[in-house]
Amino acid sequence: MKASFFLLPLLLGAARAETGRVAGVVTVDQSNGAPKRDRSGVVVYLEGVPSGAAPRPAGGPPPRIRQKEQQFTPRLTVVPKGTTVEFPNEDKIFHNVFSVSDSAKFDLGLYKSGESKAVTFKRAGTVDVYCNIHPNMIARIKVVDSPYYALTAADGSFELRDVPAGSYTVVAWPAQGKEDRREVTVGQGPAARVELRVVEGKTQTTHMRKDGTPYGRYK
Repeated sequence: MKASFFLLPLLLGAARAETGRVAGVVTVDQSNGAPKRDRSGVVVYLEGVPSGAAPRPAGGPPPRIRQKEQQFTPRLTVVPKGTTVEFPNEDKIFHNVFSVSDSAKFDLGLYKSGESKAVTFKRAGTVDVYCNIHPNMIARIKVVDSPYYALTAADGSFELRDVPAGSYTVVAWPAQGKEDRREVTVGQGPAARVELRVVEGKTQTTHMRKDGTPYGRYK
């Protein structure tokens, strides 16, 4: 028993030594080639994470995409696969949240102010979220098959902590535009550094209703 008690701190120390950090910066170019000053909101995540990697700690309220002043807030949300997202209606009018994306098809139907509905996202991918009444309401959800993800700060920086030692693909994904990928090896010691570059695409402003028809006057 004493020998086991003595070895426990050593085993815990070895476990801690098997994790590291990934840090870096994402450069964002505009469609005209000019660099963008505000580089916040780019999703950065790891691919190739072992299936046994510990998920992020549970607790706290589920992610929310609010419906307020005929807009979705936030317009971009990133969640790991299996997460439930709530869609509260904070307007004084009805909304009908839906998606026809391959990663998640759903139709929450009409619901009034003060009500909230939810969707659990079971597949990784990009989900475009719309309102069937208001064509100006557009949001995107990036569902990642990894517990290691972040959104860039205004200067493009990001950091992923407690990553198991190993080799991974780092993906930088802008809400609109083409993603960039880099290989990285994580170990103990200083953070593995990586630089990525994405080109910002055009912001989506139009879409069809859930039945595939264009929007007309709602009655």
